[in-house]
Parts: sequence; C-alpha cells; structure tokens
Amino acid sequence: MIPKKTVEKFLNVNLNVHGISNKRPAEGSWTEWQSVMRTPQDVRGDGLAIICGKISGYLEVIDIDLKNAIEPDESYNKLKQKINNTNPNIIDSLVIVKTPTGGYHWLYRCPEGIEKSLKLANRYTTEEERIKNPKELKLILFETRGEGSYICTEPTPGYKVVQGRYGAIPNISAEDRDLILSSARFFDEVIEEAEIPTSSLRRTFNIPNDSTEITTWEAYNRKESVSDILSQAGWTLVRENSIREFWLRPGDSTSESSGNVHKEKNRFTAFSSSTDLIPGKAYNPFGLYTMLMGNGNFPQTTRDLLQKGYGVLSQAKKESVIDYADARSKENEDLKNAEEIDISKYLAHYESDFEYLTSVRDNNVSKGLSTGSKLIDKHFLFKKGTFNTCIGHTSVGKTYSTIFLTMLAALKHDWKIVIIGMENSSASLKRQILELYFQKPLNKTTADEFIDGNEWLDNHYTFIMARGGHIRTISDALSLCYKMYDESHYDMLFLDPYSGFDTEQRNGETSHQANTRLCTAMLNFTTKTNINLILSVHTVTSSRRDKDANGHLKRPFMDSVEGGSVFSNRSDACFIFHRLINHEDKLERLTTQFFVEKDRLLEQGGSLTAIDSPIRLELRDYKFFVGGFQDVIYDIKNEGKIDTKDQINETIKFGEPMPF
Repeated sequence: MIPKKTVEKFLNVNLNVHGISNKRPAEGSWTEWQSVMRTPQDVRGDGLAIICGKISGYLEVIDIDLKNAIEPDESYNKLKQKINNTNPNIIDSLVIVKTPTGGYHWLYRCPEGIEKSLKLANRYTTEEERIKNPKELKLILFETRGEGSYICTEPTPGYKVVQGRYGAIPNISAEDRDLILSSARFFDEVIEEAEIPTSSLRRTFNIPNDSTEITTWEAYNRKESVSDILSQAGWTLVRENSIREFWLRPGDSTSESSGNVHKEKNRFTAFSSSTDLIPGKAYNPFGLYTMLMGNGNFPQTTRDLLQKGYGVLSQAKKESVIDYADARSKENEDLKNAEEIDISKYLAHYESDFEYLTSVRDNNVSKGLSTGSKLIDKHFLFKKGTFNTCIGHTSVGKTYSTIFLTMLAALKHDWKIVIIGMENSSASLKRQILELYFQKPLNKTTADEFIDGNEWLDNHYTFIMARGGHIRTISDALSLCYKMYDESHYDMLFLDPYSGFDTEQRNGETSHQANTRLCTAMLNFTTKTNINLILSVHTVTSSRRDKDANGHLKRPFMDSVEGGSVFSNRSDACFIFHRLINHEDKLERLTTQFFVEKDRLLEQGGSLTAIDSPIRLELRDYKFFVGGFQDVIYDIKNEGKIDTKDQINETIKFGEPMPF
C-alpha cells in the first residue's frame, strides 16, 4: 500500500499517479486517471507510476533503455553530446530518474503539445543475441512515453531521482522537444521503410501484379537518387562518412542535421518532425519526391512522372478509379448521342479471359485467402474484388461477428479495413475491436498493451464518421471510398447496415429498381477496385416472427432480406449470422451460427454450409472459439511466439525522502 501522504506529494505538483505491482496497474483500470486528477488517498500496490500526457501538465518522458545498448555508457554520452552541441542547457534542466536496469527517464513538459508514445532509435540484434532468441531481430534504445502511457517512479523499488525534483519539471518549447527527439533518432540503426502505396497505384492504373512493364515508381527509383531530390528541395548536405550523408532541412539554422541518407540503400530518413515526412521512416526516391515535390499525392505524382518518361503505361491505363466514377454520367450521355462509338473499349478483355480459362484447364485457379481457421476455411475464404451481403435478424450480433471476420483478415494478411457504421459510433466499434484484440475488457489492459493495441487499430482500420457526418447514402459512401482508394491503400470495406443509409429512390423508380441500381454500383465498385465489400442487411419483419416449437427465433435465409431478394441475387456471396438470444443455455445464447448460403467463386475455395450445420462461433470471455475449441485470434497473434513474463521481486521501503 502506498500511503496517502506520498500520493499527495505528487498531486501537489500536478502529477497524476496510480498504484502498480510488478510494474503493472494494481488498482484495476487506470483509464479514468488519464483524464481525471485523483484525490489524495492510500493506493494499492508496491510501487507508484506517474501518468504522462495532458493530465500531468503535458508530461512526456524520454525512456533510455541502456540494457539494450552494446556500449551503454558510450551510447548515453553520445546522445547527451548530440543535444549539447546545439543547446547545452536542455539536459541540465530536465528531471532525470535512474531505472533498475541502469537506464534513465528524462522528464519534461511541453505545453505546445505531445503525442502518444514514439519509438525513436532501435538497433539490430547481434548474431549471438539471435542465437539466444531467434525471433528478436531488433531492440529499442530510445523511445518516448507520452499521452496514454505511464512510467514507474519512486517509491517503486530501483527507481531514483538523480537530477532535479518532481516539483520543478521544466516546460520546454516545441523546438527544444524536437531537438531531443531528432537527436535520439540520429542513433536509429534500423531502416524501416516508409509505406509507399504501390499496390493501390497498381489498381489505380490497372496494372496486373504479374505485369512485366516497368512501372513509373520502379523506373524512378532505379534512375534517381534521394540526395539529388533533397538538393532540389532546398536541403543542405552538412557532412558525410562512408555509410551515410547528413542533411539539413531548409530554414533550420540550429540543428546539426535533420536527417540522413543511407548511401548503399539509397534511402532517406528524417530525424525532425518539422517536415511532411514521417520521422524514423526510410523513403525511397519515388516516395521522397512525392512527399517533398508532389504534396504527398502519389497518383498525381505518378501521372506527372509518366509524362516525363518514367515507366511504360498505355494511355488506357492512366485512368484512375475516381476519374472513372466522375466520368460515368457524361459517358452514358455520349453513348446515347454519339454517331460513332469506339466499340473496342466496351468489349471484354481477351487476354485476361484467356488467362483465366487457362488456369481452369490447368487446375491452377488462384484461391481465396485463409481466415486462420481450417474449420472456417472449409466454407469461407477472403476473396478480393467481391460484393458480399451479410444477413441476420436484429440484435443477433451481425456487426460484432463481421468485425471478428475483418480482424482475421487484418491479423492474418495485414489487410486494411474501412468501416462506415450507420448505427454504431466509431468509438463503440473501436472498443469492440480492441476487446477482441486484447481478448479481455479494456479496463483490464496494461498501459503498454493499450498503447500497442491502439497503434495496431490505427494501422489497420479507418472509420468514416456516419452518424452526424456527411455520409447519408450508399452513393455518398461509394464516392468517398473511390476517392480514398485513389489516395491510399485498403483491402476491405464494411457498410453497416444498408437500412441505416438514406433511401435513394428516384422519381418514377420503384424501391426494387433503386436497390438493383445501388447493388450494381457496389458490384462495379468491387470490380474496379478489387476491394472486398461487406454489406450488412436486416431481415424482413415477417421472418422475425417465425419461431420453432421451443419459441426460439428461426434462422433466416437469403430470401429473408429486407428490401427484397435483389441483395442476394446481385451479390457475389451471401452469409448469414444467427443466434438463439433467448435460449435457456447460456453457451447457446452466446454462440453465433455462421451459414454460407451463396458463393459465385467456389472455384477459389470454400463450400456452402448444410442447412442445419453452421460454423459455430462460441463467445467466451471476449474470445470466439471456432467449433467450440479454436481461439483463432490467439493462434494468429501468437504463431511462433513464446510467452514470457518479467517480474520484479523487490520489496518496497517507505519512509525515504522523496525528491519534491
């Protein structure tokens, strides 16, 4: 137990805290204390943690993990020297805490704004280290602890303030903060490639993956150097060695350098956050040129460089999907009025059709992607460029179960998913995803888990504001998603549900005709983009009155769809979720029955489920068990991993003076 007087000392200097045991929260959820300052009280645990971020006056901490350094003292001194060369007063003003492993925490506040935790510098593991732990390829040297994170501190065993005091944590400027962060990034040995949306660009310009044409970005990367691009953009070369060049950005007159070029790899990595580049990410020539000279617009930069002679693309392949969407109405008018029409542009592609027929003949048709579960894969696989309808009664968990499927795609294949939820808020959807990801409630997660989970969520999911936003109709959604597809890569779109969107029935048009038109629009979208689209659809009222002899709601079928059979007729695949929500057996109440009713692409794998033999998804303790036994999410996340737990068995001693 941490006494009230100790807690009060931290609160008096605007530092919010929570109790910990073995470096983990000891009071249950600490989420509340990220936004609410606690009152003085005894706190459970054998140690104390300071909560970083806005609640503690925009507190940020540099975590210097010297146990991962090959030469700890040298690494620490070089970092300090790097900062001192530009501003010798910063480090002396910081509060510095020594950690049990021989590292340090540097504490400061930056009222101009901080972020969530950032990894600043890593190193590759040595051959000897990889022999001991083959899966550990890199180690963190320097990182920040920011918004939504915490640090252990006195009186936690092994932590001791060696410079300054908690009551005098300095406020530093955004410029000084950037100096600290960029100086730390200077020591990053690991080249992490910046994400360049080449897959999206291939789809935008209709370039098959097996094409032998040299693309614009490939041609540019082969011919140009990042050093020349930096020079064109006004950067200055300040020094170099046999491996790297060090460059200074325009307008920076204080720093030693703002980034470096790896000569052999022809990659540039920025240290500073004062540019449009992502600090710590290595850019190839095409990516760097786009960011510095093309305003970050990859499709437009591709078009511009194509005109300059980089790459080989036919004129027909220059049309983007958004160009296609915008031109459709005009093209239709041209068809009505034109006397001479180029019929060839409307004919099916002989080469691609012949390629498909050959693959069928050779029994070599490409298969859909695995879900990670053999039981599910027997019936259902992820297939690109398909329009899927998800059918289910109200309140049986269609959204939750579909989210489970999207997570398998994200975890297994690194798919990026866009969700437009018309009934559920983005916050509630994020909670569902994270609790499935963690396989426990959010209030049971550690600070590190919470941060890592949110990073994974941000990397794999994009949520479009629907309730209270600008998206009202399916057409609105598709127009936006065409635009998003042109600008960034994603693989799956989940529209939830169809009835949540405003009707688009035109004058003189029946509801059936309107639904047919919109289903056609969704089919065209998936064909043009190769996106996997899932549309959830409610059942008709009459089907929700149909009960069995025991009073349980009967499972729906494809023709139970609200709005008519057009959805099941027009879509490529239909699957159904059903749950006996009033069953006397709790396990049955929590078991989702997953039926695959239609799949036009069974040649790519999968099979229809029998009428009375669904895939069973049993929900127990925030985990879906497929067939009652397989925890797919756990299996995918932990494939090849060994669980380890670090425990500290020190006993805390109270009564020692605190550095306030």
